[in-house]
Amino acid sequence: MGRVLLNDPAHLGVVEAGPAAERLQAAMLSALGAHTDLEGRVDYARLGASAEFAAATEAARRLGGARLDALTRREDRLAFWLNVYNALVLHGIVRLGVRTSVLRVWNFFGRVSYRVGGLTFSLDDIEHGLLRGNRRRALPPLRPFGSRDPRLALAVTPPDPRYHCAVTCGAASCPPVGIYRADAVDAQLDLAARNFVNQEVALAGHRVLCSRLFKWYREDFEVAGGLGTFLLRYLDEGPVRAALAAGATPCEGFRPYRWTLQHPPLT
Repeated sequence: MGRVLLNDPAHLGVVEAGPAAERLQAAMLSALGAHTDLEGRVDYARLGASAEFAAATEAARRLGGARLDALTRREDRLAFWLNVYNALVLHGIVRLGVRTSVLRVWNFFGRVSYRVGGLTFSLDDIEHGLLRGNRRRALPPLRPFGSRDPRLALAVTPPDPRYHCAVTCGAASCPPVGIYRADAVDAQLDLAARNFVNQEVALAGHRVLCSRLFKWYREDFEVAGGLGTFLLRYLDEGPVRAALAAGATPCEGFRPYRWTLQHPPLT
């Protein structure tokens, strides 16, 4: 019941980290698209046995030689870890034969892992340790990295709460994802936040309802001035924005979170 390492740690040579992660995510999305029908259903059996997925797996192997020391800018780290996280989620779903929900796999986020630049990272390590600035997880309520852990030096600082709108946990209620590039990541995250907020925040009578992501990670939005300020920044003009501007409580209620697969199986 330990880690599930999904990229062969065999060393294939040193590679530039940012481009390697972009190629990985592009290959994963290409493999997914090649085996998705017009109704959005995925033939996971064919996907897992396909040449496209083999190419994505090879791209994942090359992360072992990624030069993490070259990720000196905050933008470089942010784009890199967004791409790695999203690729790892899909990789885990395919390789572990998930067909209903990642919640059916024991400790999916704590076990599914990649070897990157000589270090090993689970999904929890990437999200809570690197993208959230080593904040505590819900379960177990511990920080992923100790003070002497070399992975801690790779964290995105300060954390950017917009990342919640740009990563997928493999569930239907997660936002769609793309390929993130360091030189465009700020604009990409603004677009992702605008799309997600306007899709997931609604008005029910006089109550503002939100995705449960805003409940689980409410404290992350304090760096953006608080949840209300964050929502007002990205909401389009309309009844929801008007209600918040008039003093409505941000996220007074929460919408059900659908844990069924974001990309449902063909059968």
